[in-house]
Amino acid sequence: MPRRLALPSPRVPGVGVTVLALVASALLVLGAPTTASAQRPSRPALTGPTGPVVPGATVILRGRTRTTSARLPVVLQRQRAGRWERVQRVRPNRVGRFALRVRVPASTRFRVRVGQRVSRPVVVRVLPGARTTTASAPVATSPHTRVPVTATSRPARPGATVTFQRREADGHWHTLGTAVENRSGRASFLVTPEATTTYRVQAAGTPAATATVRLRARGESPWVTGYYAGWFWDQEYAPDEVDMSDLTHFVFGRVAPGGGSLDGVPGAVVPGAGSAHDPAASPYPGTTVEDHLVDRAHAAGAKALLMLGGDGFDGRGFVASTADAVRPVFVRNLVDYLVAHDYDGVDVDWENCLGGEAWECGVRITRDEAVRRLSALVVEVRAEMATRARYAVAPGLITFPGYPVNTNHLRPAGRVDAWQAELPWLVDQYNLMSYGIGTTWNGDGWESWFSGALDDESPTTPVSIDSSIDAYVASGAPREKIGLGIGLYGIYYGPTVTGPRQSTGTNDIYETNDVALSYTRLVELGYLSHGTRRFDADASSTYRSYGDGGYVPPTEPGLPPRRPAGFLSYEDEESIAAKADYVAAGGAGGTIVWTLNYGALPDGSNPLLDAIGDAFLRR
Repeated sequence: MPRRLALPSPRVPGVGVTVLALVASALLVLGAPTTASAQRPSRPALTGPTGPVVPGATVILRGRTRTTSARLPVVLQRQRAGRWERVQRVRPNRVGRFALRVRVPASTRFRVRVGQRVSRPVVVRVLPGARTTTASAPVATSPHTRVPVTATSRPARPGATVTFQRREADGHWHTLGTAVENRSGRASFLVTPEATTTYRVQAAGTPAATATVRLRARGESPWVTGYYAGWFWDQEYAPDEVDMSDLTHFVFGRVAPGGGSLDGVPGAVVPGAGSAHDPAASPYPGTTVEDHLVDRAHAAGAKALLMLGGDGFDGRGFVASTADAVRPVFVRNLVDYLVAHDYDGVDVDWENCLGGEAWECGVRITRDEAVRRLSALVVEVRAEMATRARYAVAPGLITFPGYPVNTNHLRPAGRVDAWQAELPWLVDQYNLMSYGIGTTWNGDGWESWFSGALDDESPTTPVSIDSSIDAYVASGAPREKIGLGIGLYGIYYGPTVTGPRQSTGTNDIYETNDVALSYTRLVELGYLSHGTRRFDADASSTYRSYGDGGYVPPTEPGLPPRRPAGFLSYEDEESIAAKADYVAAGGAGGTIVWTLNYGALPDGSNPLLDAIGDAFLRR
């Protein structure tokens, strides 16, 4: 049938239109909503399991943000001691739906926050009594990496024996060994998979549980792991200027172990990047500078790591926070932080107090005891990450910055200490801090030498990248797990030294401050536009030589005059290319960069970082 047409009244033409317009105007004046978008947003929805679960079970919490106007992150919170604390963060899909996996050792109240809106709490109830055991391990690992397989039993039976087995190709189970449950009901056993392997754990009074570890193929591309000094975010190299395409791994600095350089109680994770952790100071609405950088790294396909520790009294904090009675709390706090900020892993920057006196380390600690605690920390952090939903698909990463070695101080047969050969097996990257005072010195029989010399070490210039890596490998460390270092800053000797391999016996000027001699400052203060630039082919290193009493830049307002430079060692495109060639030839697995901020110029460019990206990743 043809559609009937509605005609205006013959007595008052258009009256219907006029009345409707008046009604709509009145509604707008009174503030009544006229569309769904004008209504107040609803609470996000959250649902959990319909019944109780066993202790330690991993449950899935599902929900919807009820808004698609902006894909704000969903923050899962749990209630503990009357307070809501952050557990993890995810992004919803395009229609606002999300799912979160979380382990519940005891009955817990959860809620989610989306922007300023929170869901109604959901209670996940846990059945008491029944003893259960779960097996966990990283879902994947790289060749030549020792990883923990962990049995977690609830309720715990401290001292109970747990048996660990490996499934062989013919289907039978081969017993690898045993471990003892700790007070938390956990027992771990280190394995080195040579292929994708299934492991089984058997704890007293519970059914067996299994976990499978997939062996990743060797990476064809090297890594470029760059550190960003978060405490400088508002002074040099703004977060949006960082070119993440030049990196495979972005490291945000930093947090510190409690009891160290930033105080805090042992076992705490203490923020150390100032206002970069503060939402109120962030120029990015709804997030911190830290989280914004993590999101930018992920958007570029890079992994985001958290720098834990650093130089100075952080060694004291590591000693205090890894004591056996404190370490379990420290591990949980650390992994909670990683999950809450969506990190892919952690850089364990324990540089000092690997053995030391009480004035420095809080207590007198032997090298063997400090190394035992360091190894336990790495193993337990990896085991804890393997229990978290955040790392169920891509396992958590652990990196460690170690030292290059002095060829005059090696063990017999050119070997490093045993712990230095063992630790690379426990981490994903073992990177040498081969720059600054890591490779140079003044006096004590040393001749003038380069920051980051690639080769040509001698008894009077006894450190190079190549000789250090060779010593690690000769001691049993896997070469592909070791990285070299590139410092985006310089060092210099006084005017009595004008080049490498010269006596430093009478030299009293030796400047190594990385902030004062960053590439940024070298450019700004004229160091790179004065003197003569040279490249030492034997050491594959760049330097500048200054005559006529050395180079002294103009005095900066409010600062004392700088001392004269005679021989300046620094990185440029040529020395960076030589290091990339060394890595490409199989000499090392990749490089670290300290720090990204140091290479930034006032216009926001970072020519040395671009050179690193081109040489290492875009060959």
